[in-house]
Amino acid sequence: MTLNQALALVKSGKERGAEKKAHYLVSGFEPLHLKTFIQAHFLQRLPENDIDILNGLYGDFSGNLALAAQSSALGAVAVLEGSDIDPRLGLRSSGGWAEEIKPDILSGADQRLARIERSVAEVARKMPVVFVAPCLPMLPLGNTIRSQSSVMELEIEQRIGSFLLRISRLPGVRIVDRSRLGRIPVEDRLDVRFELLAGFPYTVPFADLMAGAVTEVLYPCPPKKGLITDLDDTLWAGIVGEIGADKVSWQQESHSQAHGLYQQMLGHLASCGVLLAVCSKNEMAAAEAGLSRQDLFLKKESFFPVCANWGPKSLSVGIILRTWNIGEEAVVFVDDSPMELEEVKSAFPGIECREFPRKDPSKLWNLLGELRDLFGKPVIMAEDGLRQTSIRASAMIQEAGESAESSEFLLSLGATVSLDWRLDPSDKRPLELINKTNQFNLNGRRITEGEWQRRIDQPDSVLAVVSYADRFGPLGKVAVVLGRKLGTTVRVAQWVMSCRAFSRRLEHQTLESLFRETSAEALEFDFEPTGKNNPLQEFFRSVGIGADADGTYRISRADFAAQAMVLPHRVIDLRK
Repeated sequence: MTLNQALALVKSGKERGAEKKAHYLVSGFEPLHLKTFIQAHFLQRLPENDIDILNGLYGDFSGNLALAAQSSALGAVAVLEGSDIDPRLGLRSSGGWAEEIKPDILSGADQRLARIERSVAEVARKMPVVFVAPCLPMLPLGNTIRSQSSVMELEIEQRIGSFLLRISRLPGVRIVDRSRLGRIPVEDRLDVRFELLAGFPYTVPFADLMAGAVTEVLYPCPPKKGLITDLDDTLWAGIVGEIGADKVSWQQESHSQAHGLYQQMLGHLASCGVLLAVCSKNEMAAAEAGLSRQDLFLKKESFFPVCANWGPKSLSVGIILRTWNIGEEAVVFVDDSPMELEEVKSAFPGIECREFPRKDPSKLWNLLGELRDLFGKPVIMAEDGLRQTSIRASAMIQEAGESAESSEFLLSLGATVSLDWRLDPSDKRPLELINKTNQFNLNGRRITEGEWQRRIDQPDSVLAVVSYADRFGPLGKVAVVLGRKLGTTVRVAQWVMSCRAFSRRLEHQTLESLFRETSAEALEFDFEPTGKNNPLQEFFRSVGIGADADGTYRISRADFAAQAMVLPHRVIDLRK
């Protein structure tokens, strides 16, 4: 966006009269346009809020980190440049670059980076931190020509690289990819005149680019959950029904390595917990034969379900979505046929469709990068590895009979419910559940990582993280309740449960445990109907949770106990 567009967005944010969310911009230079662009991009990503960007003093990067840690900000953006490592590496210094000075620069760099690392850790204990490493070229202090790296430059880069690796391992710290910002020519990044006059080193377009990258990292779009793929001329080269399973290919010697690379990407996504399914116009036997090839780059079991038939692909996609029990907006469909992509898109407008570039392998690189962006997430959790197994288990439970919700059947599952009441800010799974669950969701509200840390830091907070397992296998952490104990009442602000845990009476067990743990006489719910939370609304109706005269949704301990049903779970308190 242009600077005028950014300023207009900032002005509109102030006029919203909405809740103001403060963030801290840490830099050693004057923030100027970067501050404006970050504020504007944040307003675009968080349209229901107003955004305030705080900043510290010029030339004191470490001190500004300390100020950020003491602030009320919900997140921090730290932008480091060479002058923060040593003033002599910046344009505004007159310290000199003589050979005898270089050892002192390197020694000072070690000390400053160590101090910055400690300060970043302190900030990260309070809020999420997005860190931007130096994006501007170093001064021409090498003894070599510019086409040849000097030892001094490599020494500094090695120190920066080691420093970034160390802080990337700190919980709550995310590093912006330097290579993406560094692709911009130097003259389009560095504004020498403005740096010398005002202490701001970036061109206006580069400041906008950096602000956009920072926003993507701090507030990423929700990752997609599943990928549906075609087979012929997509997962492999060739028509399996015509040439046979032994003739389809994906190897370099047959010039079909593009399909092999695609398979490897799908295998990587599966290892990260992405659901994979097949939608192919084929005989099932032919599709199964191809998927059973031992040299496939991912296991046949990675795909579930496999839909191979001669009907419209949109019908198969519908079957897959029902099996997964997720919305179309969380799914990507890949096919080599533009016509098939259009047919699916017309039936499911929310689905992300991507064409496999079988006729132009040079475009494969972009497809692989897009898939990384669509499914990328900051942290891989244990539950991600359980997702495919749990989907299969749910299908097996549905096949067990129409009385799958009967007490007798549920008792036969041998279910265990584990409850964790600890206020643990390092556990990112509860926040992930709140921000991606739609159907069993109390009000559909999303909260930021910084807000989450603030809420669980409150002394009267009540947090229950619920895990589930039965004879079909573990589901992991599948439900979260977050509230506050106010006298004899618990006010529940967030309550979500994964669709994978439906039909197991886990919602009843959660309320039963909440009453027991808190000794509350009543539970009040910050409920708001959404277009997707019908399952929670149906549960409320089933147990008699309705609005009082003042509009508060409430249930007393006595009313809940009066309609108690058989709870087929063994309950474990993880604190014991």
